[in-house]
Amino acid sequence: MKTAKQELIELLERMPDDAPMDALLAEMHFKASVLRGLDQARRGETVSHGEVKDRLATWRESSGREKLSGT
Repeated sequence: MKTAKQELIELLERMPDDAPMDALLAEMHFKASVLRGLDQARRGETVSHGEVKDRLATWRESSGREKLSGT
């Protein structure tokens, strides 16, 4: 298994030499987010589609937004 440092070095080596700092940071953030999500999924820390729909409906109602059509 690669270390975080090794993953980062490989990511940076794949980027163009003239890539702006913003692009490098965005790629690093994206990669970290994906790896974190995969780790959470391996641990069973997921949310079902139904739960997401329920949370979204609750959020929409609490923010005064209209109910989504088709739900």
